[in-house]
Amino acid sequence: MKQIVTLKNLLLASCIAGTGIANAQIHPLAFGARTLMGGATAESNWYADYVGLRFVVNSPASVAGQKIYTHPGIGTTPWGTTVTTPIVNTQIVIPSDTLAAAALPAGSLAGKIGYVYRGGGVEFVCKAERCAAAGAVACVIVNNIPGGPIGMGPGTTCPVAGVTIPVFMISKEEGDAITALYRANDTARFTITPWGLGNAKDLGFVPSGVANWHNFAIPSNQLGASGNPHAYKMIDGSFIANYGSDDVTGVKVSSTLSFTPIETGVPAVQHTDTVNLATFKGFAQPVLADRDSIYAMYANSEYDLSAPGKGRFDLTYRITHSVADDYPADNTLTTSFYTTDSLYAKARYDFTTNAPIRTIYNSWNSGGDFLWGPMYFVKNAGTALSRVQYSLSTNAGGVLGTTVNIYLFKWVDGANTQPNDSLMQDGELDMVGIGTHSYDGVSDTSGANLNFRGMTLPSGTPANIMLEANTWYYLAIGVPGGHFLGSDGIMHPLTRIYGRGLGATGILDYSNLVQTTSDFPTTTPAQANAPVPGTFANFVTTIDSFNFASTRGLIPSVAMIVNNNPSDISVKSSPEVLDTRVNLFPNPAKESLKVSLSLDQTSKSVTYTIIDGLGRFVSKETHNNVKEENFTINTSKLASGHYFFVVNTDSRTISKSFIIAK
Repeated sequence: MKQIVTLKNLLLASCIAGTGIANAQIHPLAFGARTLMGGATAESNWYADYVGLRFVVNSPASVAGQKIYTHPGIGTTPWGTTVTTPIVNTQIVIPSDTLAAAALPAGSLAGKIGYVYRGGGVEFVCKAERCAAAGAVACVIVNNIPGGPIGMGPGTTCPVAGVTIPVFMISKEEGDAITALYRANDTARFTITPWGLGNAKDLGFVPSGVANWHNFAIPSNQLGASGNPHAYKMIDGSFIANYGSDDVTGVKVSSTLSFTPIETGVPAVQHTDTVNLATFKGFAQPVLADRDSIYAMYANSEYDLSAPGKGRFDLTYRITHSVADDYPADNTLTTSFYTTDSLYAKARYDFTTNAPIRTIYNSWNSGGDFLWGPMYFVKNAGTALSRVQYSLSTNAGGVLGTTVNIYLFKWVDGANTQPNDSLMQDGELDMVGIGTHSYDGVSDTSGANLNFRGMTLPSGTPANIMLEANTWYYLAIGVPGGHFLGSDGIMHPLTRIYGRGLGATGILDYSNLVQTTSDFPTTTPAQANAPVPGTFANFVTTIDSFNFASTRGLIPSVAMIVNNNPSDISVKSSPEVLDTRVNLFPNPAKESLKVSLSLDQTSKSVTYTIIDGLGRFVSKETHNNVKEENFTINTSKLASGHYFFVVNTDSRTISKSFIIAK
């Protein structure tokens, strides 16, 4: 089943305020009625629409707590219904046909949550439809593959109109644990609600609403005990919600960071912090305009981490207040990240399979080519890019046949007379490495983990791509049209990004870059590329309210592995390498750009790609059976700025830069 997230239409907005507590969101009921998917109307669904449903396991106690989930609409075309009436403390039932491969007995799930597994060649809609027909109030599908829940496409076998209940997926790991207890005669109960549980005093973390560190994984030789650059400093912060009806006083969010070395396995606390809030108002009727549903609570200072070698950091956040919480299961959240020998990973990484974890696959709703990837900061020099790991998928599945360019850009804030403002702008990117991944036609399949070695200099010359000290790098995959890039559907960088913006330094923090539009004739590359995991976003000037749920998980699962002891490599000259000549003139250009290409041998195909100064795809065209050619590109619709001109021949990939000046 294909998972697609149409990034182009995601909306995100945030605000910049002072340090400490930021009053972030008006209570949902203050918005009035909303028309929801399927025509239902409910005043209480603001939380589900903008932040994400509260999806918790009530019992058994050993598996109780908030669960990460997906629903039809995260990564897919929406189908199923929306939770408008809370499903509270409701029992699950696992049918004897755990795959729901056929119709389930009538009434067998009446008033219960149908709990079935993915797989068996049965489409998601069919499983959900059979649960609904058996009387279920909701359907929970457990993934049969490790790594987390995924997007659930509608398929073609069963009509979506038959799904009259909400549908969710949880991970195999959490699902299997619940299943084992259920089969040991321990009744499992879930609560799925667009806001609260009907309790009086009930605070909790917003799902995925705690600040993570810069990376999920980083080489330990990059992290010092003190004096780390801003990118490597941690700021503790979280989004917390008042799900109850009463005002709550004496609110405290505490954080504890510990490091466990891989050699000893003994954790040691490195840092603690607290943030206090005198009163968090509840939402007892009548709802008033000053009743806030979510607070962004951040510590007032950043701090350094230290790691003597490989190991794991655990950062635990806890909520307490002046009285006992009526539902304490969501008062604690832990986020973990790792130090490694040579791995940079922005998304989660599976250290057993040695591959980045991907649970959804992203593309643009235009269906065209795009560039996307993570931003990595390198503190210490002396290492070289060795290998890139990523994953692509296609609607057709099977073996991947389209070659892919992989780009490494260096970002220097303030280059080319731009302001040093921690926002990427035109002229600040420089391409320092390029490579073309041609698939083997056997094992390089849709959805598989792909490993690429062989980056060259932009000139096409094989060389060690050395990483400089105190430098940002944008590692981008040139995703062809009709393809989707694997992403981490769980991690969410917004809480950290938001907190960095609140800080006194005002230095923002990139997780990845997002192509904001494909309509380049009306887009100027001089605009800043915002450091947010969504598009059409204005992080700097827009006040209040953000679409947190829709931007959760949009971290591309592209890992960078480095060589800590690079040695000079011997480059064997070949006629093709020596005699590929590309000339662009005039440069700077205005209305047109003349291209002259000369090859020593005829190339069956030559592809010309233009990328703008923010690392965004502009255009691509392919010519066949080329040895020498001269042609002109109409640049009249390109805005003034810096561009990269990439040439792919049968045996070499090179890049030239040019400028449009009008």
